[in-house]
Amino acid sequence: MLGASINQSIWNSRFFEQGGLFDVFKPWAEWFLLQSAAFPSLESLTRASHECAVAPPLSGGGFPIRFVRQQRVMRQQRLDLGWRANYQLRIFFSGEVPSRTENWHDFFNAWTWIFLPRVKSAINKRHFYCLDETIEFPWRLQGGNRNREQDMLTLFDEGGLLVVTDDDELWQLVVERRWMSLFVEQSERVYAKMMFIPVGHALFECALNGHPHLHASCIRVTANVAQQLKRSDGGCSLETLKLIDERAALEIERRTHLRSPDDLHAFPIWGLRGWHPQAGDPSFISDKTHFR
Repeated sequence: MLGASINQSIWNSRFFEQGGLFDVFKPWAEWFLLQSAAFPSLESLTRASHECAVAPPLSGGGFPIRFVRQQRVMRQQRLDLGWRANYQLRIFFSGEVPSRTENWHDFFNAWTWIFLPRVKSAINKRHFYCLDETIEFPWRLQGGNRNREQDMLTLFDEGGLLVVTDDDELWQLVVERRWMSLFVEQSERVYAKMMFIPVGHALFECALNGHPHLHASCIRVTANVAQQLKRSDGGCSLETLKLIDERAALEIERRTHLRSPDDLHAFPIWGLRGWHPQAGDPSFISDKTHFR
């Protein structure tokens, strides 16, 4: 649940105890608590990706993921490095994920490779397809803007949310942004028939900092939540995460849809039960500064 903001320069191994969107980290609570002294090192995160992930984390090109120190690259160096100077191409061809140390944003990115490895791989693979279609081999980048598909992928990677449900009526409320109906009138049905799995590492970072107006960019994953996925306590097991990861990756890999940011749906996450102290309060849900 949203609480007091946390100093972003200081590691807090109990960050997951806030609940809400951070519940997805709870299967690894013991691992985090063992890192009580400081931010996990990149080497520790790489080991965790091999030992703790719901499935082996592989780049879009099939290489095992490992987290390496991010370094500033000057323009001439970019030309000399070729594909290795591009973040997505470097991941695709080597499995190396350039990361900053002692940094919440990059820590959350690394851990998303652990709990949604196939989703992250699918995003990386589609970035490669986009680049390969617009840049000639050997992919020596000389500037240029992202296309609409790359904008969508980046937006989802940074602020994405998986809405898991087989209830077409509830999903239509999301599409139509009928927040009062979804979060107040249908709140019990939402709790019983929907699950929400954050993808975006920037979403976690903003929530950690107590951002008051958070909208995720969501896609639908079709599954029967009540029968297949949700535990009796409403939690999310590793087996559940693995199944959601597999199904979501299939959605992302298909290039026949999700072609631009317009294909993502805005979702005000503070309307969800347990994610904000005022969730369920009609006066809060009707506030247009939070629920556009």
